[in-house]
Amino acid sequence: MKRYRIGLIHQFSESHSRQVDGLRSALGGFGIGRVPPHITLVPPTNLHPREIDAEIYRLRVLASETAPYVVEVGPAGTFLPVSSVLYLSVLGGGVEQLAALQKRLVSSKLYKANSRPFVPHVTLLEPVDQRDAEAALQVMKAPLFEHRATSFEMMVSPSQGYWEVSSDFRFGPSRKRYRGGIQLKLFCHASGDVAIYAFVSQHEISQSLFWPYPDRRLRTDGQSNLVVSLYSEGKLVACASAVRHSTIALIRAVVVRGDAQRLGLGALAVDELLYQLQLGGVEEAFVICCEAHEGFFRKCGAIPATVGRWLIDYDSGMTLNSWSFSSL
Repeated sequence: MKRYRIGLIHQFSESHSRQVDGLRSALGGFGIGRVPPHITLVPPTNLHPREIDAEIYRLRVLASETAPYVVEVGPAGTFLPVSSVLYLSVLGGGVEQLAALQKRLVSSKLYKANSRPFVPHVTLLEPVDQRDAEAALQVMKAPLFEHRATSFEMMVSPSQGYWEVSSDFRFGPSRKRYRGGIQLKLFCHASGDVAIYAFVSQHEISQSLFWPYPDRRLRTDGQSNLVVSLYSEGKLVACASAVRHSTIALIRAVVVRGDAQRLGLGALAVDELLYQLQLGGVEEAFVICCEAHEGFFRKCGAIPATVGRWLIDYDSGMTLNSWSFSSL
């Protein structure tokens, strides 16, 4: 069975990524289009599919126990003569917290032990010759920007040499709830993950409903995505997703493990989505569903949306029944 090739990183904002790629471009274009600018926490590692569920849960717990911190990116540095790499240094008050997080992340037996001391950095060029490295060190002598770390991300390599960000692991405490005699941990993130994608596929639900991409049924500019995952004893038992624009949101999917249905976990997932959306300033959330699912959403508190607020299912070209959670 094919293994997952993953890496754990701090991803930069779009504007900061452009700054780093601008430097990469000036130095010859290393990694542009193949590897997004980042700080490496765990280098590329192969994980077997049977290992991924437990590892995703471990990472979510570690993230929930981590507080945000700030680091400075820049000036330039190099590992020459030990290694032919030109990089941006990662410095500042948050470096100790970053190093402590990295140590906890690589403590798993799934990852190889560090052969060299951990030095947080952002790779600019590899390989680099001595002359180019010395020139860069003379030019890039100041910090480039500050990065506020509120999460770490998992990258997945779909093909040799190319990497894409797959999922995020937000810092901050998880929420604990009880339902049907089960103790649950609830996590909030901006996208699905490889465990969720496998989980929903087993229930014949499209993975795309958990991808962080714009939904055509809302204005495409300024959208953000939300996913909640529910765990019991380290096992994923339910998940749900939504997309929002301004004060309006659309619930996209709710999935519950087959042997955990009729315990109220689906309603709990919806309740958590609505709670997190409300914290983000959403005033009204919609859900479009077939008639068979209307009873479930009614029990969750939905009411029929007014005709003027019905949403369009562009894939089928027709308006479906729309339900509204309007009392957020």
